[in-house]
Amino acid sequence: MSEISNWILQITGIVLCGVLVEVLLPKGKLNKILKTILALFIVMVIIAPLKNSDIAKLNFSNIFGELNIDKSFVERREGEKIEMLEQTIEDSLAKNGYMDTKVNIVGEFCDEKLNIETVFVDLTGLVLLSDSLNINKYTNIVAVIKNLINISEENVIFYE
Repeated sequence: MSEISNWILQITGIVLCGVLVEVLLPKGKLNKILKTILALFIVMVIIAPLKNSDIAKLNFSNIFGELNIDKSFVERREGEKIEMLEQTIEDSLAKNGYMDTKVNIVGEFCDEKLNIETVFVDLTGLVLLSDSLNINKYTNIVAVIKNLINISEENVIFYE
């Protein structure tokens, strides 16, 4: 018999002994102890062939092949993160009385961190609440944006 069939017979024998012990012995502490011992034997029988093999010589590239990163998926996820940040800024501006503003963020990801270059704020549809009419909307919008992201004032661009 080959080594593999011998190994499978050993595993089968240990498992059958375990089943026999479970059927013959009554439920209790002794049954649990014997099950634990048999489980350890099963693990040792399964691992036994590894002692004869040289693990350092195993070539896992044949098993897994080449792993490739799906760049389109990564780009889609990065775009979704930017859209979520834009929505967060728009929601925060709405809470501060600047309704119907549109925010566009230009930036790139570097080591999974977003480096924001410019934030464009579209004020063409801006609706101000009555208590926000007599204030400088530009400085307040920049302050709201700066509270959410780390960006300088000159990198926030408004268009109306």
